[in-house]
Amino acid sequence: MGLILAVDIGGTNSRFAAFETGPGGQPVMKETVWLSSKNAGSFAHLLEMLAESEFPYSPQDFDVTVLAPAGPIIRGVYCNVTNVDWDVDFRDGYEKYGFRRAVLINDFVAQAYACRTKAVEGCRVIHDIEVSPTGTLGVIGAGTGLGHCALVPLPGCGFAPVPSEAGHISFPAETVEELDFCRYVMDRRGITYCCGDEVLTGRGLTILHRYLTGEELEAGEVAARMKEGGKTLEWYSKFTARCCRNYALTVCATGGLYISGGIVAKNPFVVDQPVFMEEFLRSSSMEDLLKRIPVFLNDNQDSGLYGAALRGVWQLN
Repeated sequence: MGLILAVDIGGTNSRFAAFETGPGGQPVMKETVWLSSKNAGSFAHLLEMLAESEFPYSPQDFDVTVLAPAGPIIRGVYCNVTNVDWDVDFRDGYEKYGFRRAVLINDFVAQAYACRTKAVEGCRVIHDIEVSPTGTLGVIGAGTGLGHCALVPLPGCGFAPVPSEAGHISFPAETVEELDFCRYVMDRRGITYCCGDEVLTGRGLTILHRYLTGEELEAGEVAARMKEGGKTLEWYSKFTARCCRNYALTVCATGGLYISGGIVAKNPFVVDQPVFMEEFLRSSSMEDLLKRIPVFLNDNQDSGLYGAALRGVWQLN
């Protein structure tokens, strides 16, 4: 029975957890600690913060470490972590950090793997349709960034993860007013085009509310206001559903579309709005397919750790 260190590195928090392999090859969590990604000056500094925390292990205690940072993974050894000013670099080997063995995967690859663990057992059903056992599974979620990943079934058994940086493609604005909002985002942020990473994330909530109301509020304050209803909630729910629909169609997610990430998980009323399912199913050509796609809300904040740990279990086998 090996010991696995799972690390989920986001733009706001970095989560560390120790796992053992349990019955059926499922990871079992033992200890966990959350640290601030923004307070770390580098990945090495983050590990120093871990050593100073109450986490009762050090990196060399683990048979394998699986790190899941936000951002594209280059050749399996490098990631310039999104929304922080440092990287994870294994080009000169992982031993310099004290790891006995290490694997680097994207954070939403970990979220997708988590859908094959008990982390999603308590998922909330949004669109109650039977999951196709041979269908592709999709995961999408917004927090500090907007992440995507798919799991594609393989002939015989198993599946392959398909990482994505679709949070950085052009945002699907449709109306004149929505296009005006996108121009507003581009001007305020000084960017060349508007993307989902600038609309559905925490900073997106702030700028959307400012555009619609003129109020300058932090993301948490906007979310609190949205609980009372209003146009910000209507637009955010519609935009979330549209991006979910687009990704579900992109990967034909008949194996289920799982919504994760901090914003909707902490504010589930976003998917309770009638406009959410109306927008998700709105298609003049693919409504029948969309009606066959199950949709779930995964509000387990540890799911990325479980997904990384599952990858570690396979590494030990």
